[in-house]
Amino acid sequence: MNVGLPRVVIIGGGFGGLFAARALRKSPVTVTLLDRAQHHLFQPLLYQVATGILSEGQISAPLRQVLRRHRNVECEMAEVTGIDAERRLVHARRPLGETIEVGYDYLIVGAGVRQSYFGHDEFARLAPGMKTISDALMIRRRVLAAFEMAELAKSPREQQHWLTFALVGAGPTGVELAGQIRELATKTLRDEFRKIRPEDARVLLFDGGDAPLASFGSRLSDIATQSLLDLGVELHMNSRVTDIDMNGVTVETKDGTSVRYDVGVALWTAGVGAPPVAAAIAEATGAKTDRAGRIQVRDDLTIPGHPEIYVVGDLMSLRKLPGVAEVAMQSGYYAGRRIGRDVGGQPMGGRFRYLDLGSAAYISRGRAVLSVGPVRLGGFAGWLGWLLIHIAFLTGYRNRIGAILTWWLAFTRDSRRERAFTVTQVGLVADVYDEFAQSGAGGGRPGGAPDQEKH
Repeated sequence: MNVGLPRVVIIGGGFGGLFAARALRKSPVTVTLLDRAQHHLFQPLLYQVATGILSEGQISAPLRQVLRRHRNVECEMAEVTGIDAERRLVHARRPLGETIEVGYDYLIVGAGVRQSYFGHDEFARLAPGMKTISDALMIRRRVLAAFEMAELAKSPREQQHWLTFALVGAGPTGVELAGQIRELATKTLRDEFRKIRPEDARVLLFDGGDAPLASFGSRLSDIATQSLLDLGVELHMNSRVTDIDMNGVTVETKDGTSVRYDVGVALWTAGVGAPPVAAAIAEATGAKTDRAGRIQVRDDLTIPGHPEIYVVGDLMSLRKLPGVAEVAMQSGYYAGRRIGRDVGGQPMGGRFRYLDLGSAAYISRGRAVLSVGPVRLGGFAGWLGWLLIHIAFLTGYRNRIGAILTWWLAFTRDSRRERAFTVTQVGLVADVYDEFAQSGAGGGRPGGAPDQEKH
């Protein structure tokens, strides 16, 4: 990489960071992309990894491979912890705990968001969310293992305990995951067990609102509601989960009544919040944040008072734009192009304008809902639209072709080939960014006990 050129540091290799790096390909700058995992992930399809349709490799791609032809881009595996806005330094931590500082002339923050438990972080261990590959594989393990535990149960009551799944949140993730667990139970697994009937599995979907997919509008919400009921999903709207433990969930209904549900597997599909780095950046720059902790930016995506710092994707708070892939793509590309023009001495252009390319949610085979501008599609037409959008957004031709072939098998033969799951946790650390404890015989696992699931 050329020394002496302006240095652009990009935090995060999601759609925002990736499209920013691509936009800077021909600009006279050096680019350092910092990401804690060094792979690009298509999060909207994580639920298909969790339910055995797709492999994790089909919805992800190594950042180094994706950007291998971008000679001015350097990828580094590190977790950003904060910045020094005055000295223009990014503070980060490498695997095993080493701390580093990376200087910048321009900074693009695309760190994304994480699951929010609305002040009940203690629920995370019992009801995992779904934001990373690790999350999806954990959910796959818990869902498939629940059927195995039901097969080993000594009583009908114990069987039903393991065959009851609770999902908290009826947005796109909750609706898609609920539908897929029911399809897994009623189609893929129905002839594979000898002591249980997988199709007897109950899927309970809880949400504090009036209907699932409320953001899609009443018409598509009604279509989704009927599709879920046809699948056998039990809808519990106007219900707020107040407690989760090893044996079930406690729910408060609209009239204030507290109801207890015996549940074998609880999953969290509600709400997002900013990661800790957002608060650190806000404190360093004096930026304001919204209720979810996302950083408020100007119309050009910069932090007020810091024209060299851009915030893109899910982490930016601007004009109530949704946290979807299209916003991240367009904002990342905009930030990259704007920096390129500035370095080249060209006019930087006007404010960021978002082109709504639509939102879609998959419910079951042949059933989805799609919202594109004034167009509202449900059923098979919505499913075709969902299919085209997701094929287009997957990164890499190999992933697209692989997904098409896998979907063809899954949709025509009820086949889910990605159903392997681990029964042990491997490694000496719970998280690669924990400091490695040089301990005596037997080693150690900083951050938790040997069997603790940390993500």
